[in-house]
This record gives sequence, C-alpha cells and structure tokens, in this order.
Amino acid sequence: SIMIRSANTFIGNTEPLFVVDGVPVNTIDNIDPLMVRSISILKGSSAAIYGSRGSNGVIIINLLRGTDK
Repeated sequence: SIMIRSANTFIGNTEPLFVVDGVPVNTIDNIDPLMVRSISILKGSSAAIYGSRGSNGVIIINLLRGTDK
C-alpha cells in the first residue's frame, strides 16, 4: 500500500492514482521493476490536472521501451 497524503484525509480511500506511460491503471503489481525508466510523484495543485482521481496524489511511471537499453 502506498500513501502520499496523511492518514487523516476525509476520503476513505487513500490510494494514489497510478499512471503508467500516460494511461491510468488500478494496480502496478504486474510491472517488472527492471522495466521502469522513471517515477514521478505529484501532489497538491500539480495533481489537479487529473481531477478528483488525483486528489490523493499521482504516481507517474515511465517504462523502458524495446529500443531503450
């Protein structure tokens, strides 16, 4: 479980929004850690572009492509 905001949020769900290569996903359990190029974390006004889904923060993951080594 990953929590970006504090445990005292008013919303019952404290899970952040995961965005993998520009696509929102529900889980990152099937991502191979060796395929991760970068991870960025957005919170507050930076996450506002994702609307209410980003209210608990956004974790942006960029994966390596087949041409990247």
